[in-house]
Amino acid sequence: MEEQIQQQEPHHDHDHDHEYSQSYSYSHHLHQHPKVISPDHEIPIPNAADYEIPEAHTFYDPMTWPIYDFRYEYREYLAEFWGTFILVLFGDGVVATVTFNTGNSQSSYLAISFGWAMGLTMALYVSMGISGGHLNPAVTFSNAIFGKFRWHKVPGYMLAQLFGAFVAAATLYGIFKDQFDVFDGGNRQLLGEFGTGGIWCTYAKAGNGKFFSVFSEIVNTAVLLFVIYAIGDDRMTPAREHLPIAIGLLVFAIGNCTGWVTGYAINPARDFGPRIFSTILYGSEPFTAGGHYFWVPTFMPFIGATIGIFIYQFFIVPEARKKRD
Repeated sequence: MEEQIQQQEPHHDHDHDHEYSQSYSYSHHLHQHPKVISPDHEIPIPNAADYEIPEAHTFYDPMTWPIYDFRYEYREYLAEFWGTFILVLFGDGVVATVTFNTGNSQSSYLAISFGWAMGLTMALYVSMGISGGHLNPAVTFSNAIFGKFRWHKVPGYMLAQLFGAFVAAATLYGIFKDQFDVFDGGNRQLLGEFGTGGIWCTYAKAGNGKFFSVFSEIVNTAVLLFVIYAIGDDRMTPAREHLPIAIGLLVFAIGNCTGWVTGYAINPARDFGPRIFSTILYGSEPFTAGGHYFWVPTFMPFIGATIGIFIYQFFIVPEARKKRD
């Protein structure tokens, strides 16, 4: 995105219907009643007795590493953390690259759109099979509203996403620190000729008012969820084996076609986490710039995501699979 933006279905017990979504592709059971919530998908923990690992090779088996039970119990939150980390590292990274590598200015926006799309695709491959690959608080929240995700997991998912984005921003600054100094002479500026604030989070284009910025974020996030539901719906033409790629292409399309005026945050974590980090560099300005613009990319995606799911479920009414077959 101007600095933004399930894979194969995770193994699950077929004795249970998995109503709520397991990913950005929350859709593979959309035809079931949305209020029915069934148990989480289960990944069986192998018994220690099932394995006889020679002591000399114990190090090579992650099951023998410290705090395995803890890592297993919180695997979904860890997957959301690392997925969001990859998303923001690549997304903000491509913005930093085109900011400092001015020789490619003609194609910089195309590179940014592509970088965010590829970052999302890789992030989904990292997380989708474990947590469902939400990587976006608006995705988590809106799916919970429609009964497709458990409310008690919402705070943990959101915190993991936000923290992953923050850590990614800090890591990226370490990678590009010397280039920041070359670019601005060590005098950090949020906006302007030598401004670097846009690397971390979104700001509306000059002349774009609050109302239309709000409208842009709502519409783009609604389109994101609307199309994600479609490409993962078994009753439609699902992308089944290639969901991360299809979702990455969707974000590329949003960025290239309708996202330019606001930088298409469409994800509060990827904007708010790096924005918090950027206060270390620019003081309070990331939150006060543009008439306190920060609330637009922070809160509007929640509204847009909820609208997108509602529109899909209300207006897109495919034939039931049994009837079609």
